Amino acid sequence: MKSINRILLYFIMSVILVACSEDADFSASPSYRLEFSRDTIAFDTVFTDVGSPTYGLVVRNRNKEGVRISNARLASGGHSGFSVLVDGQYGASMNNLEVRAKDSIFVYASVELERNGADVPLVVEDSLLFTLESGVQQHVTLLAYGRDVTFLRGEIVSADREIPSGHYVVYDSLVVAPGATLTLGEGATLYFHDKAFMKVEGTLLASGSQAKPVVMRGDRTDNMFSYLPYDRVPGQWGGVMISSTSNGNRLSHCDIHSAKYGVRVEQGDTALQRITIESSKLYNFEGNALELNMAHATVENSLIANAQGNCVKVVGGDVSFVHCTIANFYVWKQRDVALALHNSIDGVPAPLRGALFANCVISGSKEDEIMGYLTTLGDSVPDCINYRFENSLINTVPTEDSCFVNVSYDNTPYGKDHFRLIDHDNFKYDFHLGNDSTMATGRASDLYLETLPYDLDGVLRTAGAVDAGCYQFVEIEKEEE
Repeated sequence: MKSINRILLYFIMSVILVACSEDADFSASPSYRLEFSRDTIAFDTVFTDVGSPTYGLVVRNRNKEGVRISNARLASGGHSGFSVLVDGQYGASMNNLEVRAKDSIFVYASVELERNGADVPLVVEDSLLFTLESGVQQHVTLLAYGRDVTFLRGEIVSADREIPSGHYVVYDSLVVAPGATLTLGEGATLYFHDKAFMKVEGTLLASGSQAKPVVMRGDRTDNMFSYLPYDRVPGQWGGVMISSTSNGNRLSHCDIHSAKYGVRVEQGDTALQRITIESSKLYNFEGNALELNMAHATVENSLIANAQGNCVKVVGGDVSFVHCTIANFYVWKQRDVALALHNSIDGVPAPLRGALFANCVISGSKEDEIMGYLTTLGDSVPDCINYRFENSLINTVPTEDSCFVNVSYDNTPYGKDHFRLIDHDNFKYDFHLGNDSTMATGRASDLYLETLPYDLDGVLRTAGAVDAGCYQFVEIEKEEE
């Protein structure tokens, strides 16, 4: 019996000693502080009524002893829309958390905001407050911008309709039925969900302005990495398909980017004007940025850039490009060239009745950015190879071909010197003419001044000093090193 009591006494004493030892590993010193991997958890624009991605935060204890957190809570009491998970505990207020010496815990935050009725994003702010055992308080700021949006889910436009200025999230598809016209008003911004696309069987009139363009982009507003928003990553949504039944489409002051493909025009009635694109930007695509199949098309004052396929692919038809910058510096995967001209589709003749490139810049990171996949198609298909390049800067092999008139040949394998910024590390590109773009400045003809007096930015073109491409050269001061 005495031996049992002795064993029990030893056990109780050992538990007390272990508990005291554990307590000795923690300190309530007011000099101890926690360290946070960031002082603010900032969410980019969040669509109201839609949950955000989850962002993480590391809470580190650099001290030589452990630190106890008596309480971690949201300053709003959980009424701001933010939600947090702290070291496995979820709620608006969490108690009795521990961070051992030289150790860390994790915090995960998300937000879901209610509609605010405003035309611009409204700031929503909260704080995650940490009260240490010592009484010391520390905090991390929670910040989000809530934007109201209208949801379009598998929408079919079967009668004439206008989508006015505003913000719209497209799920699945947006289809314009045959005989119907969809008008996108200036300032209309369409955010397409993953794999969502637009299909035009009727007519699309995208009527943006320089100040308020029509924008088509993906719906992810967060970052892939801290320096890389998903909006700069190609393949975020499907693209715009112009079907064979569609004619009279006009895209004016549009910004279409970061999709699987850009604008694809299927083969249709070659006697009709299929599409006109003016003062617009198409860039950053996994496929072709602009594909024209046996189409009558006009493209003016526009930037078409960075595609894994071609920036511009012309398959037969009759097309005209005036004051366009076509530049391919796509680096996500191995890519094709900036411009490709074809006159057959899977072996079937597709006569190239006309392809004019006037006052253009056609460039990229390859030594030759123009490829022609053209054959005579036999005696049965006359007049099947017609193209002309004039008053332009082009990146291709110099030729004595009479279809190249007053052009500058860029013989360098890296055409980036023509532009303000080609930053492959951060995927940032600025295709305004740079200070060293002497081969493009003054290269263009005055012939189109009456119809295109202003460049894509609204800069006036001056007779006798018209530059090739969609941008007139404007000198910028170099930053001092």
